[in-house]
Amino acid sequence: MRRDPLILGGGPAGAAAAITLGRAGYRPVVVERLAGPADKVCGDFLGIDTVQRIRALGVDPVALGAEPIGRVRLVHGERTAEATLPFPAFGLSRRTLDDALLNRAGQAGAIVRAGETVRRLTGAPNAWHVQTGGPVELIAETVFLATGKHDLRDRPRPHSAHDAVGMKMYYAAAPGQAARLDDAIELTLFPGGYAGLQRIENGRIALCVAVQQRAFQGHGGSWETLLAAIGRDGGRFSAIMAGLRPLLARPLAVAGVPYGYLAKPVSPAGLFRLGDQAAVIPSLTGDGMAIALHSGMLAADTWLAGGGSEAYRRSLTQTLGSRMRLAGMLHRVCMNGAAQSTATRAAAWFPALLRQAACHTRLPPYAAAGANRVGAP
Repeated sequence: MRRDPLILGGGPAGAAAAITLGRAGYRPVVVERLAGPADKVCGDFLGIDTVQRIRALGVDPVALGAEPIGRVRLVHGERTAEATLPFPAFGLSRRTLDDALLNRAGQAGAIVRAGETVRRLTGAPNAWHVQTGGPVELIAETVFLATGKHDLRDRPRPHSAHDAVGMKMYYAAAPGQAARLDDAIELTLFPGGYAGLQRIENGRIALCVAVQQRAFQGHGGSWETLLAAIGRDGGRFSAIMAGLRPLLARPLAVAGVPYGYLAKPVSPAGLFRLGDQAAVIPSLTGDGMAIALHSGMLAADTWLAGGGSEAYRRSLTQTLGSRMRLAGMLHRVCMNGAAQSTATRAAAWFPALLRQAACHTRLPPYAAAGANRVGAP
């Protein structure tokens, strides 16, 4: 039986919790299914709220080679709207950032067990039992569930027929090709979805697509036919893509992304849901990483202060509520073919709308409840 929380998942949420607990003198165990650094479907955009939390955890995105992003560009057909972001932002791959955060967790005192998959999670009074591929069952009073978009069979999140498909590809750009994006994150709207292009470290370009499942099938049901359909709707997208060389054998993909999901008060005591297990904000806001980091730090601070999982969930919901509602509205507009043209035209006339949308989907500055705590009680 472990007194220290057992953290299932070594992504940003799990690593943030582990670093916070380690700094307080504890030695949490982090069970991570991947044996080493890997690319992930989303999360390459780092807004000001993400950057502030990363730096609070002891990681500097600039030192990792992050590309500065200073503008947001909205594209629909041949119409473009553009605005300066009201905060500094960066482009950095999940492979690079996740690795740096998990290494920082180990330096802070966490025990990282990489390459182990959680097979089963069961609860008993005052004890959680975790079965992995290893020979020994793990038992702990408290579990931080931070498995991201991958649900445990025993503890799934609710899904619906309206869930989206998320896809990503990394590209190498021909000389001068990356300059087409400048320092902007570019969001191209197409019937049933949107595609985001941005620069990341080492001169690469990331393309992330969120598309409704029925629209994906309507566009041919493959990555190639989807890109062709997006290109037919807008010459700018096809012109940028023409000079890019894919760096992965196939796109990263995840189906059934429950955009708008926010955990309800149904989890048993001692189970803290972090990151995408707690809330899934639509990708177009670029704030999923901030939520992951915030949830991990908040869960750890709540536990250190003697609070339970329901107190943590209420605090997280209070912080996220209005931002999730606004993000959901923006997501529905950008997914709706009839509304996309109107939204782009309005943003072109009033660029301040883009800046306001970016501002009001950010999290407030993080103030650690346990920032001055030294050692375990």
